[in-house]
Amino acid sequence: MNHPSRCRSGLGPVRVLLAAAVALTLASCAAPTSAPPPTEPAGTVTASPASDAVSPPGQVSGSPTSGSPDVAREVTRQVDLMLSPGGRYDELLRAFLVSVDGDLIVEHYSSTSGPDVTANIYSVTKSVMSMLIGIAIDQGLIRNVGQTVGELLPSHAAAMTPDSAAITLRQLLTMTGGLPSTPVGGFFDPFESSANWVDTILSTPLAQAPGQQFTYSNGSSHLLSAILTEATGRPALDYAREKLFEPLGIRSQPAATPVPRPDRADVAAYDAAPGFAWSVDPQGYQLGYSNIKITAADMIKLGRLYLNGGQWQGAQLVPRAWVEESTRSQVQPDGASGFGYGYLWWLADVTDHLGNGHPAFAAMGYAGQLIEVVPDLELVVAVSCLDGPGAFGSADLAELVSEHIVPAVSG
Repeated sequence: MNHPSRCRSGLGPVRVLLAAAVALTLASCAAPTSAPPPTEPAGTVTASPASDAVSPPGQVSGSPTSGSPDVAREVTRQVDLMLSPGGRYDELLRAFLVSVDGDLIVEHYSSTSGPDVTANIYSVTKSVMSMLIGIAIDQGLIRNVGQTVGELLPSHAAAMTPDSAAITLRQLLTMTGGLPSTPVGGFFDPFESSANWVDTILSTPLAQAPGQQFTYSNGSSHLLSAILTEATGRPALDYAREKLFEPLGIRSQPAATPVPRPDRADVAAYDAAPGFAWSVDPQGYQLGYSNIKITAADMIKLGRLYLNGGQWQGAQLVPRAWVEESTRSQVQPDGASGFGYGYLWWLADVTDHLGNGHPAFAAMGYAGQLIEVVPDLELVVAVSCLDGPGAFGSADLAELVSEHIVPAVSG
């Protein structure tokens, strides 16, 4: 395995880390969610009149940053090169947005997408769940990350084994709770075929003792949704809407909240429906690990929020201390020297063309969904991709950012 300091695409080895994350989500074949307006040919580069302007679908637009117009031009050029007609990126990228110094300098939408089109962000949902847990702790609704599942989910005590009751919140956030791993190459986790997902997760024997090993587990993140609901006394979506989505201007009403079918017969309808969505389990808990549907512009907002230490337009939405703690290496995933995992965020140094390392953190989802933040470059990238034949791996777009966008921004 290449160490990031010796690898041009600093997040490239995350593909090894994320072998289990290829099956991060409930579904495949993510489809466009609403009919876009007429489009121009993909790959066209135009200048945006303002950083908040949006480009027509199938077009790359760029606007000067407050720091250097040259940066915007070079990033736009790199994106334009990547999106050559008929190439893999042109076919699979639904949206590719780049923000530098707080300005949206590149905004690309495919001919089947647009600024108002929502899509499943898959396991990027996990990082959103991390944000909500941090807010709940700051409010005193959860005492600290040392609390156990037994303390946090008393209404499910009858389903717990002594081992699952002893798992701490921190272990769930770092994928070290000992829960069984998410199946690689499978369409769903075994608990999803049960009548009560949370009870099934809690009653299933652990794969190893808590705290011993990083094991990528959708079940861990789903327990966080139940914990958040129990702590706040309301559904995770209601809490997220008040504390995160509405302050950020992320539209979440109306919301589709279906229960996924184990046979996935409902996937196409879920993906094709316009607007916001967040699936629930049979007991009404929002999925803690997948299936939020938002726009690429919403993804940029989430990245900017964390770039700014949890602050948005003068309001501290997520505690700064939590942002720092959740994007600091908390555990070393096995077989991935030089990489870390925070509280449901992936961490690594990206290396520019001069060999300089830049600390980065990323939320990654199945088929290439990505929010990547490189703080010292004031860089945020959001990517939404299609699922289906030839779909990207979870880390492919992070490699693309390292190879093309980071060098363009770093100069």
